[in-house]
Amino acid sequence: MSLIKLLHSDDDDVVVGFFDKLNRDNASEVEDELKKIRKEHSHGNLIFDFKNLKYISSAGLRVILNCAKNEKEKIKIKNTNVEIHETLMDTGFNRMFDIQKTMKHYSLDDLELIGQGANGDVYRIDRENIVKVFNESAPIEVVERERDVAQEALIAGLPTAISYTLVNVDERFGIVFELIDSDTLSRVIVKNPDDYDRLADEYIKLYKTIHNTKVSEEAFPSIKQVYYEAIEESKSYYTEEEIGKLRALLDSIPDKDTLIHGDYHPNNIMVQDDKLILIDMGDMSRGHIIFDFLATATTQVNLVNLNPEFAEYHTKMPVELIKKTWRRLIDTYFADKTPEERKRIEDQICLCAKLKVALAPYFGRGISDELLQSSIADAKANLLPYIDDLTGAIDW
Repeated sequence: MSLIKLLHSDDDDVVVGFFDKLNRDNASEVEDELKKIRKEHSHGNLIFDFKNLKYISSAGLRVILNCAKNEKEKIKIKNTNVEIHETLMDTGFNRMFDIQKTMKHYSLDDLELIGQGANGDVYRIDRENIVKVFNESAPIEVVERERDVAQEALIAGLPTAISYTLVNVDERFGIVFELIDSDTLSRVIVKNPDDYDRLADEYIKLYKTIHNTKVSEEAFPSIKQVYYEAIEESKSYYTEEEIGKLRALLDSIPDKDTLIHGDYHPNNIMVQDDKLILIDMGDMSRGHIIFDFLATATTQVNLVNLNPEFAEYHTKMPVELIKKTWRRLIDTYFADKTPEERKRIEDQICLCAKLKVALAPYFGRGISDELLQSSIADAKANLLPYIDDLTGAIDW
């Protein structure tokens, strides 16, 4: 059996498969064959597929190291088993190669569905762990980002679920989390109306705790950069003048190093032993708190007016309770402001929330065409005519 084999070659990638064992007995033979393959397929980035490689010795490591010295780009190594992955990490090869460990695989047939959301579904693995399975369209970079920011938030001291490894679930990517054996805050509020005041106050307190957390640009991305990308992706729906106005509004919002959740509402919070725990961390970033408030207002104000049924589905609360919670949030969070100032801030938030509505081609991926078109129409009618008054006016 051949020890290595060309699996695929095109202008972008040259994939070489390795088989059985790579050690002192066959290192010279493998190195010669590898040189021959690379000479015949000199275009594209080199990728090593270790799916069928059971073991690699120091002599084998020297073979791939010698090959890497002749490459302009880092060689990607994929489908490593646990032992080989540990060897590559322990020897520092992860600093010279782009190493991807084989993900553990789960089948949906073996998992219990316990929750569904806009970005994916949640399944129970066992008594202590669940897996958030992302939609098929979600690339691995998006999944990795949510896992990474969830871990950074935990390190920063926020109450979040412990996240573990990335996994593959029937060709979809997922993240394993600890099982928070409890209910969402939205369901707890609905089931316990007499306890609403205390629960709502805890909800607002956690919001402030997030916003009192200062973070670095290394740990969390800039939310403004996300919005710039969203504007770029939505260009085909607007005129050049309208796109210019959207960018000008974004430019005028002050930069901050404040942590923001990005999708804060009661259905993204769990209640365990009377304590609130954040979930759904994929939109966590840093920036001005208006970006958090506008995201909250998108569901609790704008979506209620635009599509109340979808708002109830998204937050898992009836409309009147959504409105009540929003009113309490504004009045309590900004209790140190005069009524006039609170009204000004709320008006700015609700108008600025139309920015997320305007960028539905980016933020609303997967929504129906009907809802997408109504979002664009809403932004053209209720944001763009007033955007000049909002631009530069966010001074709190």
